[in-house]
Amino acid sequence: MKKWLLTGLLLSFSACLFLFLNRYRTPPTVEVVNYDPLLQKTDSGWYYKGTVFSGYMVEKEKDGLIVYRLPILDGQENGLAKGWYNTGETLLERRFVDGKKEGLFKQWWPNGHLRYVFHYRYDQYHGPQLVFFPDGTKREESRFTLGEQDGPQQVWNKEGQLVSNYTIRNKRAYGLIAFKSCLPVMH
Repeated sequence: MKKWLLTGLLLSFSACLFLFLNRYRTPPTVEVVNYDPLLQKTDSGWYYKGTVFSGYMVEKEKDGLIVYRLPILDGQENGLAKGWYNTGETLLERRFVDGKKEGLFKQWWPNGHLRYVFHYRYDQYHGPQLVFFPDGTKREESRFTLGEQDGPQQVWNKEGQLVSNYTIRNKRAYGLIAFKSCLPVMH
């Protein structure tokens, strides 16, 4: 009896260790352009020439400049995807784990200021979500819990004035959603 229990525990531990270590592997350096007809994205994952794909899906400009690089491992998006403006500045960075968005997703304006910072868990918004104007000032700040708005939500205009300030609790909004002038446009 003890022998079977020990064997079961050892197998379970080995399987967990394999899955954990496998999660952080990097794909091979093979690059396939997104318009290659042999590269296909299906509901079950990425395939190239009819087999499960591991490598990088890349998007290129006409001159061959890579503007997006998506790591794919065993048919699933895995690792840090990066995008660039055709001028070379960073456009975006986002992480995937087993085909799902996980962790930070950042995008920048062409001038280098952050455009937004989103947090993901299990492919859903989770945590603080920030949106910025092109000059770098904050436009929106919201919070999510596994895809659902939860907690304080705020929006500012370009002048930095708070135009919306509310809290979501139990899927209900409390506070000032937005305000408009109550004066008529024409008399």
